[in-house]
Amino acid sequence: MTNIAIKIENLSKVYRLYDKNIDRLKEAIHPFKKKYHHPFYALKKLNITVKKGEILGIIGRNGSGKSTLAKIVSGVLMQSTGNCAVNGRVSPLLGVAGGFNPELTGVENIYLNGMIKGFSRKEMDAMLDDIISFADIGEFIYQPVKTYSSGMNARLGFAVAININPKILILDEVLSVGDELFKRKCFAKMEELFDSGCTVLFVSHSMSSVNEICSRAILIDKGELILEGPPKSVTLHYQKLLYAKEEKKDKIRNEIIQLNNNEEKKKKFASTVEEIEEKPAAKETEEVEKQEAYYIPEFIPQSTVIHKNYDVDIYDVQIKTLDGGKVNVLVTNEEYVYSYKIRFDMDIENVNFGMGIRSEKGFVLSWMKYPGTNRYLEDKITKKSNYLVEWYFTCSFLPGNYYVSAGLRSLKDGEIVFLNKIDDALVFKVQEDKKRQKGGIVDCKQYVNIKELDRE
Repeated sequence: MTNIAIKIENLSKVYRLYDKNIDRLKEAIHPFKKKYHHPFYALKKLNITVKKGEILGIIGRNGSGKSTLAKIVSGVLMQSTGNCAVNGRVSPLLGVAGGFNPELTGVENIYLNGMIKGFSRKEMDAMLDDIISFADIGEFIYQPVKTYSSGMNARLGFAVAININPKILILDEVLSVGDELFKRKCFAKMEELFDSGCTVLFVSHSMSSVNEICSRAILIDKGELILEGPPKSVTLHYQKLLYAKEEKKDKIRNEIIQLNNNEEKKKKFASTVEEIEEKPAAKETEEVEKQEAYYIPEFIPQSTVIHKNYDVDIYDVQIKTLDGGKVNVLVTNEEYVYSYKIRFDMDIENVNFGMGIRSEKGFVLSWMKYPGTNRYLEDKITKKSNYLVEWYFTCSFLPGNYYVSAGLRSLKDGEIVFLNKIDDALVFKVQEDKKRQKGGIVDCKQYVNIKELDRE
């Protein structure tokens, strides 16, 4: 286990469920050991290996077993069968409360948590100022924790967990509370830990956070691991399962399991697009030629996921120039049209349309829907209707590959439902601009003004 932080083998967690409370007593005293319970598998035969320095995202629906797994790795719960070997000091933050004693003050809880994790009083003295400064809850640090808000609980819990130099950090939905500045502070501190080689288990419902910070992800459903791989692949399939109609969920779940069992298919989906041969850049002369967008037929995504819940089809997805030319290699700061066609094989009303752009890792860079927030088309759409949706946008992105999604949803009985959605419907590349040196994702059209000031 020299390079392995966590090794989970054939692990299961089973709870006994009883229809009546009296059945517990009946089972305990029955002379022939009659069973009155039925087993509930919170986790079932999990096999997971986490390497040192890896950031593993754990996602799934509520009740799928994510938190149970985190608690077993933390040592808070014991598995029913199987093995869970942990190599290194674990620092868990399981939920908002952080495992604090509500009757003790914040400072007292800091020392208590540290001593439970094996630190001496002297070691905690050395870390105290950093923890208090990171939590930044003012005089409340000297008040009983039972007087804290959920945000203050999260601040203190995160400050303790992340400032004791853990080898393995377990975070279970702890960034769902707190203000935006504190969340950014947490992410910045986490980035320091990642760079230091800390292993992280990150349980979250935030797909963008999983895509942004995790190196690998697993999808747990009904206690079983049904998909593992690159975060973008796992989160896209999870969303397909999550937003599917109830009668289609089992079919989609089985498709995901088949993908997970087929290494060739999973590898193909996880890949981005193949490298393409770009047109040579214009030579640097006194008058540099204007760059132009163009189209490469072979430049297509491998990661397309279709979420079709109703009799509505999205087709003919493309990007065009303003004069109608089809392109997928774009130029920064030029305007384009992203379009798709929709065929309705059903009567529907209260519809709106969407467009989204993601990075290669799956992080949402931009999205838009029409009509706007909480508004839907008032006209009823009838069966056999066809629509053309055209989104005009400025390509503000710097060189790289970007993925575009298309979708539409409806308001049915007061509930928002996806009619159809295509994640990674197409990919486009932004050309390198030889005239300027820039980095990042977005071109903010920066310019600089430098003046020499009078000497003092």
